[in-house]
Amino acid sequence: MYTKDRQLNLILIVLLISITTFTAFHEGYFPLISIPFLISLLAGFSIIVWLSKNISTKRLISFMLGIFIIEYGKETIGIRSGMWTYHGIDGQYNFGVWAWVLGGLVTYTLSTRIVIQQIRKLKLSFPRWLNQIILTILFLFILLSLGDYRDKTGGLFYSFYALLFAATFYVSLKIDFPVFAGIIVSSWIIGNPSEYIGSVASGVWTFTHNPVYPPFFLVFGCWPLEILAQYSLSAFLANESLNNDNFLTQAGEP
Repeated sequence: MYTKDRQLNLILIVLLISITTFTAFHEGYFPLISIPFLISLLAGFSIIVWLSKNISTKRLISFMLGIFIIEYGKETIGIRSGMWTYHGIDGQYNFGVWAWVLGGLVTYTLSTRIVIQQIRKLKLSFPRWLNQIILTILFLFILLSLGDYRDKTGGLFYSFYALLFAATFYVSLKIDFPVFAGIIVSSWIIGNPSEYIGSVASGVWTFTHNPVYPPFFLVFGCWPLEILAQYSLSAFLANESLNNDNFLTQAGEP
């Protein structure tokens, strides 16, 4: 990667860290951040600093923008639907959105640098239409596992995830199975502890009907759809391949 890209990326990462820290302070979340939450934030910051050396600037910007838009929409809908509550000053949740930008970038790093490569080593060869079957199962899982949340889940929630499903359903035919599976597995690996640490272990946010563990529809259904949408949108905006898991820019190393 060109040195200029690295410098710009590092500036963007420093800005992300600064905004996340400022919103945590400004919205009153500092007292709620537990040791596990703090450790996860510091680990995430370290990972994305490393990521800044291995990703193109346009992909990084596209990712940050795509994650912010999708997560802001998701958090707003969840709060208005009474599914979860943020416990900052006056219920502000910008800190939560920026924390999920961090989480999305960490998930991308895990998938492209470890999980996808491990799945490729298995030499599994499946047609891409299998991606669509798996994606449909995930979407149906969301709908069927809402449980106590179903009564307050309104049209905005269904419309939001139907839109993500439609977009990723189309894109899934263009993604090789190892990449598709790697993104899903990585979203489960990051999503479960992230939601647990933020809610149960910290109380930064809490789930209306799940005091001891995040709802399954969220961590096993919603997270994969969101991460797939963010991954695909960032590739489209940056005009990069959906199937290249080597950060695309390393060939430009000086």
